[in-house]
Amino acid sequence: MILKWNDKISNFVIRLFIVYMVQLMIKGFDYSFGHFFDFTFRGLVFSTTFITFWLLIWYLAEWVNDRIKHRGELVKLLINLMIGYSAGFVSNNIYRFIDVYFFGKTETWKDISIFNPELVVALLMIYMIVYGVYEYLNVKLQKKDEQLKKEKLQKENIFAQYQSLKNQIEPHFLFNSLSVLSSIVHTDSNLASEFIVKLSKTMRFIIEKNKFDLVTLNDEMAMVKDYFFLLKTRFNDGIHLQLLNDIENVSDVYIPPVSIQLLIENAIKHNKLSAAEPIHISICICDNHICVKNTLNRKTESIDSTGIGLNNISKRYELIANKQVITREEDDLFIVKLPILNQEDYENFNY
Repeated sequence: MILKWNDKISNFVIRLFIVYMVQLMIKGFDYSFGHFFDFTFRGLVFSTTFITFWLLIWYLAEWVNDRIKHRGELVKLLINLMIGYSAGFVSNNIYRFIDVYFFGKTETWKDISIFNPELVVALLMIYMIVYGVYEYLNVKLQKKDEQLKKEKLQKENIFAQYQSLKNQIEPHFLFNSLSVLSSIVHTDSNLASEFIVKLSKTMRFIIEKNKFDLVTLNDEMAMVKDYFFLLKTRFNDGIHLQLLNDIENVSDVYIPPVSIQLLIENAIKHNKLSAAEPIHISICICDNHICVKNTLNRKTESIDSTGIGLNNISKRYELIANKQVITREEDDLFIVKLPILNQEDYENFNY
């Protein structure tokens, strides 16, 4: 907050300096003033009025440009030409009104039209020059900011890939997988074969898709089903997954890779599960979010966790689209809402 407030003050000081220099230039071309730094009462009134008016115009123009930033370049150029011309015209007539009615300079203005092309056009040109420079710098800063976000996102994805691979190859995971495989390989060869295929597909997804910042929800859900098969084979009736709203067939929806898998991992890590007290996990789309819910039955023993998985997902969403992941507890449910991302987000961060 302090940094933002300091930025606003710095921004105001820069604008004040620019407008102050412009009014000095106007004074220099007006022979009715003795020199640039005319410290007469008239000179003080002119400077105060000019600076105040044009600072207001600057902030008004910024407000307008913020609301038309998604319009075409030609539209923005025409609107700013209108702002610059109108401000120049009004500025000229404020100058004229004060000079005539407060300082009795009727003779000075009698041969100058209300339009006064010299001053109006000059102010319009100055406005457009400042607008052009401001837009150029703004575009440069936006590109730099986007580049920094992409670099941060790449780091987050590398870390996510590392964490996902690490989770898959940890000794206890391999031990549990091999235990499950050894228990079924002689009793159900078909199930054992399918178990190996699902494990292979899950690993392949993690390795191949983590190079992207976003994947389709359909691809993510296909991996989730393979991953859940491994869990179901291990825990049997201790875990249940429900897919709602035909979520597997939703098109044009994107998600950071391995997001839902990490949430399922978290649910299993922090909750007790058994056939008597199974954990129920549901995935659906609601309120423009992908909602992942799991029943709560927390383990009594201490769990060594820093929330890395959920924090990583949150950071990636913030970097990709400046959107927030929502988490909350409701009754006996833990709910995570992942914002739905679209084709534009996919194109921005995968190409």
